[in-house]
Amino acid sequence: MDENRKLEKAVIMISGILFLSSLTQKSYCTTSQCGDSVMVFLLGWFAMLTGGAGISWIANPLLFASWAMLKRNNKISVFLSLLATLFAISFLLFDSILANEAGDYQQVISYKSGYWLWVCSCMSMLVGVSILFIKNKDARVS
Repeated sequence: MDENRKLEKAVIMISGILFLSSLTQKSYCTTSQCGDSVMVFLLGWFAMLTGGAGISWIANPLLFASWAMLKRNNKISVFLSLLATLFAISFLLFDSILANEAGDYQQVISYKSGYWLWVCSCMSMLVGVSILFIKNKDARVS
């Protein structure tokens, strides 16, 4: 296995392990409860449709697409992982979150390890695929 394939495997493994680890933790706390990351992941698409902080859920399909594109096109994978990272971080811009199906919002009072592991998953993918892109670009120039 050549060096690039090993690095691709490592990048996906690190990002994937961070992502799966994030699902086992609490993601954020509101004034009434802390959200389980796995539930936020499974039901986040609904909050995404309502706008606001839910829009950050778009980071998930962007991250998955970045994983899928890694072996095919590093340039697209860099772009997708950058967008995933930006959408994940965008959650910090909102001070309240949709709390239930009735449309009630609650203030976010803290961010837990599940959120930070999710962001790290996106960021590790961005850094890893950027390194691969630069290495491959340099190899083509030489």
